[in-house]
Amino acid sequence: MSARVDLIGIEAFRAALRNLPEDLRQEADTVVRAQADAMAREAAQAYPEGPTGNLRRGVTVRTEGSAYSVVAQVRSRAPHASIFERGTKVRRTDKGYNRGAMPQPDEAERFIPKAIRARRRLQSELIDIVRRAGFEVSA
Repeated sequence: MSARVDLIGIEAFRAALRNLPEDLRQEADTVVRAQADAMAREAAQAYPEGPTGNLRRGVTVRTEGSAYSVVAQVRSRAPHASIFERGTKVRRTDKGYNRGAMPQPDEAERFIPKAIRARRRLQSELIDIVRRAGFEVSA
């Protein structure tokens, strides 16, 4: 006898993770927290030190867990993080003083591409947990 479950999309995958046995949930919890911490370290190290260090210091991790799930959120909370990430055109103050343009940094320094790669690594590790539990996963 064989059985098959097709999970289409991340929401279906998350629902399946909620139904895993306790030992697998604990393993998934550990993986999510570790990946979030690693992503935060990687992002903070890639940001330039700058005169204040606010970009690096502004990278934070917030995790919330329950018996069925864990959510980790990595954010760049520095007030000027969006200016750094996207760059700016030439800026002027209300009095007309030129403040120049902020060029967009290389992809190696930006937060968002790092977050996308970290999310892919996390999904891959979670899929591995499910596969080791005997499920066949095609992603």
